[in-house]
Amino acid sequence: MILILPVAFFLLYSLFNKKYEPRIAFINSYLILCFQIFFITELLSSFYQLNSNTVFFFHLFFSILYFSLSPNINFPKINFVSLKIIDKSILIAITFISIMTLIVGTTSPPNNWDSMSYHLSRIQYWIQGSGIHFFDTNNFRQNLFSPLSEFIILHTQILSDTDLFANLVQWVCCIINMVTVSLICKEFGLNRTLQLLSAFFISSMPIVILEASSTQNDLVLSTFILLFYYYQLCGIYSHSKLNLLLSGLALGLGVLTKGTSYVFLFSIGITCLLYQIFYTNSFSKKTIISRSIIIFSISLLINLPHYTRTYYKYGDFLGLDINQIHANETFSFFTIFSNMIRHLAFQLGSNIDLLNWYLYRVVQVFLGNKLSDPKTSFMDSDFRPPFFSLHEDAAGNFIHTIVITLLFVGGILFFKKFKKIQMTSFWISLISIFLYCLLFKWQPYTAKILSLLIITTPFVFMVINQLLKKKYLRNIIYSVFFLMFIGAFPYIFYNKSRPFLPMNSQSILYQDRVVGYFNNRPELFKEYQKLIDGIVINHKSAKNSVAYHLGGDAWDYPFWIMLKEKFDKRIPYIFHLKKDKIFDLAKSNSLPNYIILENRFLDNLSGIRPYFEIVESQNNFSLMKKI
Repeated sequence: MILILPVAFFLLYSLFNKKYEPRIAFINSYLILCFQIFFITELLSSFYQLNSNTVFFFHLFFSILYFSLSPNINFPKINFVSLKIIDKSILIAITFISIMTLIVGTTSPPNNWDSMSYHLSRIQYWIQGSGIHFFDTNNFRQNLFSPLSEFIILHTQILSDTDLFANLVQWVCCIINMVTVSLICKEFGLNRTLQLLSAFFISSMPIVILEASSTQNDLVLSTFILLFYYYQLCGIYSHSKLNLLLSGLALGLGVLTKGTSYVFLFSIGITCLLYQIFYTNSFSKKTIISRSIIIFSISLLINLPHYTRTYYKYGDFLGLDINQIHANETFSFFTIFSNMIRHLAFQLGSNIDLLNWYLYRVVQVFLGNKLSDPKTSFMDSDFRPPFFSLHEDAAGNFIHTIVITLLFVGGILFFKKFKKIQMTSFWISLISIFLYCLLFKWQPYTAKILSLLIITTPFVFMVINQLLKKKYLRNIIYSVFFLMFIGAFPYIFYNKSRPFLPMNSQSILYQDRVVGYFNNRPELFKEYQKLIDGIVINHKSAKNSVAYHLGGDAWDYPFWIMLKEKFDKRIPYIFHLKKDKIFDLAKSNSLPNYIILENRFLDNLSGIRPYFEIVESQNNFSLMKKI
């Protein structure tokens, strides 16, 4: 059943390939498929009919529709032989990195912290409830956070009855990122070599390599950002209604992916809008405004269902009261500078301790007693010396950050040589950086600014294009890109969460899959195993249930996996047992058969303790059985 998704994609590709070049057909197809997934999810969910049969039927229906519109199937073709040696080398490097990340992603289970606590957890509740409706949970992220990335993973899981393909969502997005950024560079007038180099630049970013085999959503977000970027550039002079529609879809799906999208999408939208108004005669100002309203309206319609669910559950459309922990509490130029310099320092973290300490001291000198200001630091995070990491949440991008910083600042020297349209890449990057640092608190999690790194890529290559005109700089520039390729190897082979080659942990090639879920918290595996072993289900009863009484960052997804492994398709009904609902359940005689709880919350259950006995107790968790 899972094959229906690539089938739908290639039928869409064949449809678009009649009129557009392969790359454009490729990204258009992906965007339409994502909208298709969104539409099917919302439609079926509204009738509580979100299941494997209905999902497959609707994907099949759309596939037949695409085939009827374009019965001649065309596959993408690359004339590799005709390429220059430099182009062949770049393409080989991209292919190598892509294949290796694909192998890592397909041979390892998801095990990212956020995925274990909410990205994948929420999907299990959706499948169980046959819809994406909000549910009672102690982890508000399982409801509140933008869900599109999880919608896509949901369809891979519901069609395959496994999470074997969950990691591929980000991997596919990595490919789309590379294709789209090359098209953006083409729109700016760069040659084929630079288009390929821009794709390689993204593929070789350490954080991209690590996330391409994970179930995070940063690459999914950057995909829609770049797609909106490209369609907006095309729309500056284009009268195409299709471009108008695709811009609206990219904007709407980007917003539905992650809250930080507003910064990047606004930066792109406002820059291209102002350029149209002041520097083009392709549309009247009235037409420009009306087209912008159409794009915004499409985006709003896409996000309206999620906004509505959020309003009814949390009292406002965006969940701002709950989400404010991410927002800066003070706004000034110093806020921008503070967050910018701290993000920069962490991106430059390396395995050279002296350099890391020097970076820390520099930041300390600049910021003084504001070094770890709680008003601009997420969850009161202390700023500490940067460090080298092979983990997807904490990895820096040493070489790429140096290149971006030097060329972004140095690019000012080439302003006069840039065309006006090329300058939009600079303003999009600058506005994005300033707004992100102004609005969002600094975090020690380097992956959070992946989109910032990617959105600067087009301008970086505007500058590289100018530098390559100097013959004496060419070898230096190509050498830097070679270093990026060599520098990618540790992140490919020694991913801390999913190591291809053994270092401090077992290789994913021969690791037990269930154990692999716990690679970031190996101490929990035996605890979880003992708790699950303590659960005995009466298969003759339809009222079997297990309740979680866990904190807001607990890993509940592995419990789902281990319960499914033990009970196959006879898995009990699972729900979150909230403190304020405990007595209601007791009165209605609806208490679960078992409760898995964190030990620190044991006192919360004092009111129903007479109904339960503790049958298994570990360091962090306990299992209670109804008497």
